[in-house]
Amino acid sequence: MNELADVQEERVNIAKGGTKAPEFRAINPLGKVPYLLEADGFGTPESAAILRYLCATRSGQVADHWWPQEPRARARVDAAMDWYGSTLRVGSMVTVWNRAISLSMGFAGNDRLVQDYSLPALQAALGMLNNYWLSGRPYVAGQEVSIADLLLACEVEQLRLLDGAAQGPTFAALLEPHPAVRAWLQRVSQQCAPHYEDVHKVLHIARRRLVERAGGRGKL
Repeated sequence: MNELADVQEERVNIAKGGTKAPEFRAINPLGKVPYLLEADGFGTPESAAILRYLCATRSGQVADHWWPQEPRARARVDAAMDWYGSTLRVGSMVTVWNRAISLSMGFAGNDRLVQDYSLPALQAALGMLNNYWLSGRPYVAGQEVSIADLLLACEVEQLRLLDGAAQGPTFAALLEPHPAVRAWLQRVSQQCAPHYEDVHKVLHIARRRLVERAGGRGKL
C-alpha cells in the first residue's frame, strides 16, 4: 500500500472540543472530521468524498484497484460506499455512541433507541455485509481491495468499543455469526499493513480505557 507523499495529517481532538474550536470551524463550518484541505484552499468534508477525490487527483500514486477506472468496477465500489452510509454507518454510530462513547463522556445513552432501532439495524447490516457484499468475493467490490473496504472496515473496527459497554453484545459476539466478515477484516488488515494497525492505535487505547472503566465484558 503506497503512501501519499503530499498529504499531511493534522489530528483534531474531538473529546477536547477540537471540532468546535473557532480555528477549526473557520476551515470546516460543519464542525466534523475528517476534512481535506488543499494547499490552494480547496476543501471537502466527508470520508467517502475525500477517498474518491484522492484517487482522482493522485492517480500516479494510487493503484487503480482502489477506485477503478472501468465503469462497472467503479460502480461496484461506489455502490458499496453508498450502501455503507445508509445502513452499516447508521446502526453502528448510534449503537456505539449510546452504549460506549456516552460512558466515556459521563452521561447515560439512550438504550431504548439502541434496543428498538440501532442494534437491530446494525445486526441486519452485518448480515448483509456477510451474505451479499462478501458472498463469493474476498473484498466488498470484487477480487481486490478498494476504498470501499477501507470505509466499511473502519466502521466495523469501531464496534470494538462495545467491549467496554455495560450491556449488549461484544465485538466478538456481533461478528460470531458472520465468518465472511471476520475473514475479510483480517484480509484488509494484512493488505493495508502496517498502516491499518497504526491508524487504529487510538481506537484500541479507547477500547482498553472503556473496558477498564466500565468493567466491560471484552478481554483486555
